[in-house]
Amino acid sequence: MQKTYKFIIFSLLLAFGVLSVNAQVKKISADTVSKPWFRGLRIDLDLSPAVTTLLSNSETYSYQAAVQADIMHRYFPIVELGYAGADRIASNNIGFKTNGMFSKIGVDFSLMKQKKDAKPTNNLFLAGVRLGFSNFKYDLTNIVITDNYWNETKTLNYLNEPATIVWFEIVAGIRVEIIKNIYMGWTVRNKSNLGEKVMGEMTPWYIPGFGKNASSAWGVNYAIGYMF
Repeated sequence: MQKTYKFIIFSLLLAFGVLSVNAQVKKISADTVSKPWFRGLRIDLDLSPAVTTLLSNSETYSYQAAVQADIMHRYFPIVELGYAGADRIASNNIGFKTNGMFSKIGVDFSLMKQKKDAKPTNNLFLAGVRLGFSNFKYDLTNIVITDNYWNETKTLNYLNEPATIVWFEIVAGIRVEIIKNIYMGWTVRNKSNLGEKVMGEMTPWYIPGFGKNASSAWGVNYAIGYMF
């Protein structure tokens, strides 16, 4: 009789264990199905260059687009590609002209914590980083040099001067789903030039993708995008 009781108890415990494991597997499977790790790709087109070109009196121009992935709605790897240039005559009649491609790679992180009982949202508050790169050529013209000793004046032109610039960006912004799969939003960026200037060395006035040549700069992007 005692063996029978032990067998019944053991059978009940075994059945309870199997049911518990089965429930956990179903829960994990349901979560995996309802929350896949890859949520889609969004393609963005930056609209802000239309404003910056107007403010610069068309001395500078830029076009930029981006592709960003949604990983678990927490991590957002991104690649940004663009084309930019400048054509400027300074007050001393020195001319500067350039154009070229630029690229940026980085990742954004969602700063919004979703409550368990809250309604899911596709609106995002993001912060992230970028590493930017531009390889381009530029022209410097009408550089007047005066030799006081010989009392001579020379005009120098530097054409197709090569340059490679790398910079780092810290980014923060928002994305809002205005219509199903259609997003709009903005980002604010602080850019740090990773190159070092050498005294007396000729440098470009404008860097495609970075802006006016400086150790650091601020930028704003306003984009519209579609989620696939």
